[in-house]
Amino acid sequence: MSSPRPTFFGLQDKARRKSIWLLGSSFILLWFAANVVAFVGFIGNTNCTYDSYGYETCDSSFVMNYQILAITAVIVVVYLWIAYMVSGRAALSLAGAKLADGPEYQRLRNVVEEMATAAGVPVPKTYVVDDPSPNAFATGRNPEHAAVTVTRGLLETMNRAELTGVVAHEIGHIKNRDIAVTTLAVLTVGAIAVLADLSMRIAFVVMSTGRRGNSKEAGARAGVALIAFLISFVLYIFALPAALILRAALSRQRETLADASAVQYTRDPSGLRSALEKLEADTTSPAHVSTATAHLWIDHPKPARAVQRGMLSGLLDTHPPIAQRIAILRQMEGLGPTTPA
Repeated sequence: MSSPRPTFFGLQDKARRKSIWLLGSSFILLWFAANVVAFVGFIGNTNCTYDSYGYETCDSSFVMNYQILAITAVIVVVYLWIAYMVSGRAALSLAGAKLADGPEYQRLRNVVEEMATAAGVPVPKTYVVDDPSPNAFATGRNPEHAAVTVTRGLLETMNRAELTGVVAHEIGHIKNRDIAVTTLAVLTVGAIAVLADLSMRIAFVVMSTGRRGNSKEAGARAGVALIAFLISFVLYIFALPAALILRAALSRQRETLADASAVQYTRDPSGLRSALEKLEADTTSPAHVSTATAHLWIDHPKPARAVQRGMLSGLLDTHPPIAQRIAILRQMEGLGPTTPA
């Protein structure tokens, strides 16, 4: 018995549910990392007692340092806020995007306006990257501060139906505030890296200050420094990779959500499906791509499309396999996996 044909509403609901779980898990991981770093704290009072033979025994207690916790929280919040506010402009600058205000881009601007109207969002600014590789991305922290960017190669490669599908996908990102969601996930990873580095720096500071004072205090501070080093190690080896995996999984869900949204706005899966087939066949990659913005593009830009291998293959991919996306769209059209369009 064949499986029921997927609907864009069903795909959207599923992607949203998974996104909430993944983003919540990322925040919990960040909260855990911040509290672990705050535990490094300071050494409490060293209590020394003497037994009946006159031998001295000293115990040092580790207590939570709420000052360090507050400083850590401020650093993380300020970092997240600044990076969040400038992320859109930074992505456009890194890609070398220019406003599509010439008459040669009239078709593009018309399509962007049509899809924005269909989605019920303000018409975003339209940019073009002078690059022969076909690709596109959307950016902006909310629909009122959004932009759609396409490459020259995309305009030259796609017909109007395919261009409409791609633009609808990017408008879907804007409508669903995917840029804000994925940016928060990216910044969560960065914040955990900052905390790991902060823990390492605390260890060095404690070690340097521990050289002064009596030997018992120096020994206690050496213990604090060792704990700080261990915490930094745990964050780098376990927490940071876990955050990267959660971020990638969240990004994949938002891509699926944008594909389903594009079908909702166009009411035609064939345009986006055909566009993805062309992107799958293309082997080029935009010249101006950084790892910080690679997750934004509709087709993840990679210099070499090598087949991934290994047990962890695919866990860090920010996009679902493009063949999988095409297969879902074919199902929505009522086509089999090998049925000609």
